[in-house]
Amino acid sequence: MDRSPRGMLLVGGALVAGLLPLPAIGQIPATAGQVWKTYDIAAYVAQAGEGSQRHVVDWILQDTGYPAWHGDTPASLSADTQTLSCFHGPEMQAKVEEIVARFVDDAATPHRFSVRVLGLDGPGWRAEARPALVAIPAATPGVQAWIAPRETAAAVLARLRSRSDCHELPTGPVLAANGLPATLSGGRKQPYVQDIAPRPDVWPGWQMQSSTCDEGLAIDIQPLLTRDRTAVEAVVRCRIDQLERLAQVSLASPVNQQRVQVEVPQVAAVRVGERFRWPANQTLFIGLGLVPWPVPAQNVTAVSLLTDDKRCDVVIVVEPRLGGGP
Repeated sequence: MDRSPRGMLLVGGALVAGLLPLPAIGQIPATAGQVWKTYDIAAYVAQAGEGSQRHVVDWILQDTGYPAWHGDTPASLSADTQTLSCFHGPEMQAKVEEIVARFVDDAATPHRFSVRVLGLDGPGWRAEARPALVAIPAATPGVQAWIAPRETAAAVLARLRSRSDCHELPTGPVLAANGLPATLSGGRKQPYVQDIAPRPDVWPGWQMQSSTCDEGLAIDIQPLLTRDRTAVEAVVRCRIDQLERLAQVSLASPVNQQRVQVEVPQVAAVRVGERFRWPANQTLFIGLGLVPWPVPAQNVTAVSLLTDDKRCDVVIVVEPRLGGGP
């Protein structure tokens, strides 16, 4: 065991960075039966890339619950590129061991997950596709989820993509690695006139103040296989911001009372955070409902790439491809 572990250390709810000699650990009360254990995560980090150890830590925290690490009982969790270190009771250590194994097992031949994001102009596609899909629970109002065997899902997906009202993110399908988040995104900054301000050093004694409004879509998918490879858990986070319109306001300039037009953004925002579990031999479909679709229009090369306050029935499709298969 490394007698001077490095990295971010969580002790009694506080993060401590840098070097912590082992004698200092011995001074932490262990009245709840806490023990210090280390776990080898080098194989996962080597495959997933620099900084990926934080994904192991984040999954442990959200899977075991943040209160378990921020309560009255001293506890710690830290990781570097080689080792994850944990100070907690035996029951928690067993959970940590199980989670670490899910990241590390089969790291040499990582599993992949194909992720697509589609936007349908309306929800009518559900009437045709719904009989082939089996519903699974979703917690967010308006969000629905379904699963289907791989062959059935492929047929459903082909029918969706053949529809004239179907749009797909320009990224196309993205491969997510086991335990490693993948992001599908796109957007732009929209400039607008926010205000006017005195400016005595220039004529006419005032100037327009500009700002920008971010609009776009970002979807993060972090899938992780269970240790027996029979099921997948995935954390799905979605952020959508769309500028619907700029409301005009007429203000008097601070010098000559000239009327000046400024703008106030009207923004539609969607935030979704969900966690799904489904059989590893099935494909997951997630319907976000009719939400903004601030996505570059297909076959358009003009400067204005984003559609104006468009709504789509957004569908996320996650297909496991275990063992790096096709």
